[in-house]
Amino acid sequence: MSGVEIWLAHLDSLSSAQLETLRPILNPEERARGARFHFEADRNHYVACRGLLRKLLSTALDMPASTLVIEYGERGKPAIAIGANKRSLRFNLSHSAGWAMFAFAWDREVGVDLESGSRLEPDENHLSALAERILSNRELAVWHSLPDATARRTAFLRTWTRKEALAKAIGKGVLDQVRSFEVALDAASPEPSNLVRLPSLADEPSTAWLIHDLSAPNGFAAALALEQKN
Repeated sequence: MSGVEIWLAHLDSLSSAQLETLRPILNPEERARGARFHFEADRNHYVACRGLLRKLLSTALDMPASTLVIEYGERGKPAIAIGANKRSLRFNLSHSAGWAMFAFAWDREVGVDLESGSRLEPDENHLSALAERILSNRELAVWHSLPDATARRTAFLRTWTRKEALAKAIGKGVLDQVRSFEVALDAASPEPSNLVRLPSLADEPSTAWLIHDLSAPNGFAAALALEQKN
């Protein structure tokens, strides 16, 4: 693997037989957590996400899927150590409404987010109140300038995925400083990629992040955040 790899999976399309091939490669904690979900669909989605993640990591690292140790940072960001290997594989995943997206990158932080538009309330006043919590003042001004409710709804969903992807890449809680993440000043004329600098948030020498909109199923939005070292 070189560069960045993105994988999209339709979790609901996995058969019972396919799920049963994934279940054994989960560790005991993962199997126990999956069993605690009340609804069968949620249990299956969890097994599919964790199993597919292990399969993809196994291929990238050339290691047995069941032996991989996935650790989590203070804010829940997943990571894996590769022993004496000088290179580090960073990864992230997101799932929504029966779909999952996985992102992998060598030697740089990465975050990915996938969101279904069905999560947004149809009421315009509710969406406006949510926008005031999520968007910066400048983003909010651009958002309010959009011509109609459909455009504002589409722009908000795209903005939300960008901010979530960036927050996940950094390893910060999305609500910590979400209004300071300015990623949607192009809302009136969307660009596929933006370069964002966050001097107040980055702990590493690099403070630049590439935010890139990703292709997603109809009714969804997806975004990638990738650390820029140079």
